[in-house]
Parts: sequence; structure tokens; C-alpha cells
Amino acid sequence: MPKLKIALIDDDQDRANYIKDSLLQHDFDVVACLTIDHLNMFKLEHLQADVILLDMDHPHRDIIESCVSQFDLPTVLFTQNSQKDMIKSAIDAGITAYIVDGIDPAKLDSILEISIEQFKKHKKLLTDLKETQNKLADRKDVEKAKVLLMQLHQLTEDQAFQLLRKNAMSHRMTMGEMARRLLDAQELLQTKLKD
Repeated sequence: MPKLKIALIDDDQDRANYIKDSLLQHDFDVVACLTIDHLNMFKLEHLQADVILLDMDHPHRDIIESCVSQFDLPTVLFTQNSQKDMIKSAIDAGITAYIVDGIDPAKLDSILEISIEQFKKHKKLLTDLKETQNKLADRKDVEKAKVLLMQLHQLTEDQAFQLLRKNAMSHRMTMGEMARRLLDAQELLQTKLKD
């Protein structure tokens, strides 16, 4: 199995260098080692890191959110701060794992594997949620479009559905997209008529 590529981000340069050396001695692949001050100048996607190790004495939600959103990778926070509100804030900001301890290379493999799996699971849940929301929105729009067609052309519900489906297929789009086009066109016509 290939080694995980680690990007190490710390709020203390000396500690970052020490941890990097320790990780390298334990056969980890550290592709980046930088301080929080240099985050905005660095593009981790060019290094193709697998995971971020964020080591902070005093975690700040805005820095955590910046790391999570900027790099979109599993992010493991190591800190000595065990305050419940800080833990909740970090998790809300998108941290994959919150470890109240220093980075111990001997325990790191399992922490990283669990964190990566948690990250994948979370991503899948978000994707599934978005897909479900889109399907629900499509259904609502299809229902509205069917009612519009039924009113305009004195069609039955089934005839309106078939007409909508036929047009969606001929234009190579989903029924939801076709329904939104029809509803947008109807809104445009109503606006024009009012003017």
C-alpha cells in the first residue's frame, strides 16, 4: 500500500520542523511543512496530499475553516486544548478528527486511516443529500409544470406528464430541467404581459 502523503501545518515553526523530522524517521511521506502564517501563499493541491495534520496550541475556527475549505482534504487537528466549546467549534468548522495530544508517529497510522474513512463517509453523505435535494426540487418543478400544461392545453395529468417527458427527451435534458425551462418561460411571459 502506498504511503499517505501528509501536509503538516503548525502554528510554531520549530515544532513543525521537529514533527516533520519525527514523521520522516517513522517512514511517513511529508509533502509539505508550513506554518499557519504561510497558508495563503501555498497551494497543497500541487503536492497532491492525502491528509492534513493541523497542529495548533490555540485553535481558531477561522483558520480551521480556511484549511478545510481551501484544501478539501481530511484534516486532523492535534492540540492540547480540551475545552468542549473548542472541540464543538472545530468539528463544526469541518475537522475530521480532534486529537487532544501531541502527534505520536507510532499511533498516527490508525488515526489517519480512520480520519480518511470518516472524511469519505462524510463526503458521500453530503453528495447523497445534495442528490436527494435535487430530486425533490425536480419533482416539485415537474408537478408545477404539469399543472401549467394542464391549464394551458386542457390536458389530463398523464397527458401533461407524457408531453413534458417527450420534450425533455427530444432536447436531451432531464424532466426537471425541462420543467424549469417551461416555468421560466411562463414567468417571462407573465412579466411581459404586465409591462
